[in-house]
Amino acid sequence: MVFDVVNHAKMPRWNRRFLNGYWIIAVLCIVASVVIARINSFMNAQDFPIALLGQYACWTCVGLLVVEAAMRLLKRWSDYIVIAGSLVLSLNLIAAFPLVLPTLATLFLPILTSIFYFQRHKIGFALLVTVSSFWILYGVKLRHMPFYSWIDLFVMTNVLVVGTIVGLEVMRRGSDLMKDLRSTIASEQDLLVKNILMDKLAKTDALTGLYNHMSFHEYLEELIRQGEQNELTFQLALLDIDHFKKVNDTYGHRAGDAVLKKVASIFQEMVSPNDFPARYGGEEFAILFTETDIRDAMQQLERIRHHISAVRHDELSGNPITISIGLHAYRKGCTKEDLFGGADTALYRAKHKGRNRIELFQEERVTLSS
Repeated sequence: MVFDVVNHAKMPRWNRRFLNGYWIIAVLCIVASVVIARINSFMNAQDFPIALLGQYACWTCVGLLVVEAAMRLLKRWSDYIVIAGSLVLSLNLIAAFPLVLPTLATLFLPILTSIFYFQRHKIGFALLVTVSSFWILYGVKLRHMPFYSWIDLFVMTNVLVVGTIVGLEVMRRGSDLMKDLRSTIASEQDLLVKNILMDKLAKTDALTGLYNHMSFHEYLEELIRQGEQNELTFQLALLDIDHFKKVNDTYGHRAGDAVLKKVASIFQEMVSPNDFPARYGGEEFAILFTETDIRDAMQQLERIRHHISAVRHDELSGNPITISIGLHAYRKGCTKEDLFGGADTALYRAKHKGRNRIELFQEERVTLSS
């Protein structure tokens, strides 16, 4: 059973937390031994397990120091060392209080710790070292005490085995939940990607990949709103391929589509990331320039016009195409209809003056042509 890679990368931090918890338990044992010893001294009482508590607490500290050193030297086996550290605590508590039978429950600590790693072989390791250590402790010390017999050894061994089986089932259930969670997350991510793609398809033109008519108007309306509130200025350019009907009639609609794609790619390459190119309809395109003044916008459009007129199209037997451009600058108080009307008037003027040129809509007209 493979543990999640991302969570496995975080295990060194959790191993450190486990060890910190072991140290806290050891310190509490030392404090308890000091307090209880003071009480017994005051009452002139002697209690064998309590008298040895401090000694076993010190042995616990020595064992944890060995665990700390092993963690530094054998980082590859750190998970197993942490499991062994929990066994050190358990055995010392049982040795300190052999007559307190509930301390045997601490033998589950290594098994519970191993379950945290979600790996079968580590749970098996925990069961092996726990049962082996308990048998050794029984043979060395516990079998000499009147409260213990081989029945206790047999019963506790079986309890540990049953507990391990339950732990494996818990781990399996946790693994199933993790798989379900990953599957749910993957489904949600897939749905999110599909929604993003659908949203993109709804906002872009299928042929050219530029923004479509609807998304262009949404963006333009937002720019006008910002312009009214913050006195933002921008420019609208309408671009039309010259004699495009003749291209379709002469070379076919496939050739016309290829020309539209190529022109659209030129727009995408030559405008800045903050500009907004769109296919407005048919062979007509629109570009919103948001971070340039009118002169810079005209110069950028002129570079686009020159580049398009210089491209030779294999679909048109090596012939070029040209575009005509009308440009209108937004000013506060200008409506969307006024903006489009001005840009369309400038575009009509460019067509009327011979095409393959830029016309700016304003009282003092500025013209750039080939």
